[in-house]
Amino acid sequence: MTGKQYSQENLIQLFNETPMEPIGTGDRYVVFSDLHLGNGGRTDDFIHNSSLFLTVLRDYYLSEGFKLILNGDVEELQRFSPESIRRRWAQAFDLFGEFGRETACIRLVGNHDMLLALDPQHSAEVREAIRLKHHGNDLFIFHGHQTAKAYEEPNLWIYLTLRYLANPLRIRNRSVAHDSTKQFRTERRVYRFASQTKILAIIGHTHRPLFESMSKLDSIKFRIEQLCRSYPEASRAQREEIEQLVRKYREDLESFGKRRKGHESSSLYNADLVVPCMFNSGCVIGQRGMTCLEIRDDDIALVYWFDRDRSRKYLHYDTYSADQLGDTDFFRVVIKRDSLDYIFTRILLLSGSARTPVP
Repeated sequence: MTGKQYSQENLIQLFNETPMEPIGTGDRYVVFSDLHLGNGGRTDDFIHNSSLFLTVLRDYYLSEGFKLILNGDVEELQRFSPESIRRRWAQAFDLFGEFGRETACIRLVGNHDMLLALDPQHSAEVREAIRLKHHGNDLFIFHGHQTAKAYEEPNLWIYLTLRYLANPLRIRNRSVAHDSTKQFRTERRVYRFASQTKILAIIGHTHRPLFESMSKLDSIKFRIEQLCRSYPEASRAQREEIEQLVRKYREDLESFGKRRKGHESSSLYNADLVVPCMFNSGCVIGQRGMTCLEIRDDDIALVYWFDRDRSRKYLHYDTYSADQLGDTDFFRVVIKRDSLDYIFTRILLLSGSARTPVP
C-alpha cells in the first residue's frame, strides 16, 4: 500500500468512526494546536509564548464563552515526563479544567502526545478527532499525523533519542514543522481527502496556518491580484492607497521568499480552482506570536495574537485591525474571515462529483 492510499483509507476510517456533534445556536469554538508544553527548561518550546497564551485563554476566550479545542501536541511527551509538564504548567491545566466546567475543553491527540492516549490514567482525556455539523455540512478536526503511518505509532527510537540525547545537549526538536517536504505531503493528502469527500478539514501538525486551503504566500498573491483588478476603476486617492498596499505586500513576498525555499516558492496545489476545504490553526509556539481558528456566528476566522514588545507589524497595516486585549501588550488580528455557508457552497461546487464516505 502506498503512502497516499494509506492516508486516504485511514482518514476515511477515522471520519466514519467519529461521532457527529451539531454546532448549536450561539456556540463558539476556538482551535489551538501544537503547544508542546515542556518542563520549563531551555528546550521547552512553549515557554516563549506562555504568558501570551495563558492570558489570551483566560481573559478573552474563557470570558467570551468559547469552547476550547486543543488539536494535538499539547504536551511534548517525546521529551518530557507527564509529571514534570503538569507540575510546571499547572496554571495551563487549571485553565483547561475551567473551560471543561464552564463551556467545554476538547482534547485531540497528536503524534507528540500520543503516549497520553495509551496511559490508562489520562486516556479518557483525549480523543482522536471531532466532527462538527453545521447546517448539514461537516467540519472534521484532527491533528494531521494520521496521514502517515510513521506518525501513527509511538516510535521508541525517536523517544529515546530526544529524551536522553537531545535534551541533555539542549538540541531543539526537528519535527515535521521544520521539513517542508513532509509539510507539503501532509497538506496535499489532507486536501485530497477533504476535497474528494466535500468536507471542511481542520488540522495542526505542520505549524503552518492555512485558510481556505491557501497558505500565507498564496493569500498574499491572491490579494495583490484583487488590488490590481480594482486599480483601473479606482479614484486618484484610492490608487495611491492601492499602490501603497501593493508595495507592502511585495515586501512581504520578498521577505517570505528569503526565509523559505523550495516547495513554498509555488502554490501548493498547482490548480486553477482551489477547493477551500483545508484549514490549519497554525501553532502556539511561533517566534513572533501564535495563531488559532475561531468559529462563531456562522463564520470561521484565522486569528493572529502577538506581543507588541516582540512584533509591531500588524499595528501599521491599514487593511488589518489590531485590537488590544485590555491594558496588556497583547493584540488580536483577524487575518481572514469567511462565512461557513459560503465556504461549503464553494466546496460543493468546486470539488467535482465525489461524495462523503458516509451518508
